[in-house]
Amino acid sequence: MERDVAILMADLTGYTAMTEVHGGESAANIVNKYMDLVDKSLYGETLVVQRIGDQVVLISDNPFDILITAKHLNTSAIEEHHFLSIHSGIHFGSIFQDKGNLFGSTINVTARIMNLANGGQILCSSAFVNKIEIQPDISFKSLGFQKLKNVINEMEIFELNALSESMTLPLDPVCHMIVNPEKGSYSHTFQGKTFHFCSIECMEMFKAKPESFINGI
Repeated sequence: MERDVAILMADLTGYTAMTEVHGGESAANIVNKYMDLVDKSLYGETLVVQRIGDQVVLISDNPFDILITAKHLNTSAIEEHHFLSIHSGIHFGSIFQDKGNLFGSTINVTARIMNLANGGQILCSSAFVNKIEIQPDISFKSLGFQKLKNVINEMEIFELNALSESMTLPLDPVCHMIVNPEKGSYSHTFQGKTFHFCSIECMEMFKAKPESFINGI
């Protein structure tokens, strides 16, 4: 039986680059920490239905619960020292659930929305936004109508105005981790700009071939 739910898909930003630089053990530690943050961020009726690598799929019958969960998860990632930012997509629509798997266009559209997001962004469909009662501390910014891959009609996409500190903190240009200089980091100035790094290894890799990493951040 199909039912209408709010769906959140959230993925680590820069996970591939981080894995390539720091190796499999660090990747496993990051994912384990991420899953712990997901569990601690669950609000109200929100449930985790799938964990696929560094991606999670969460659903709730209550759209507001999904929104608060997304905000909690985003904030938790920012507060971690030397962690990756999260990009998220939220949608509302009909799904069919069988043996822990979700079926229907709603889950596919949610994935497309998530893939539009940059690190630290929470992007939402108009179908989801219309289910949320606007409150003083909750607002959305329209990004206009977007063409989503394999979706016939363009869809208006909104950005949740959540905590955006991850957009202002520097990123390690090599492994893409968020770096908070106040908590300690390595730094190097190139062409008049100061870059911050999570480790001396990342800094030395950058110093050897800076042009290889500047365009990636």
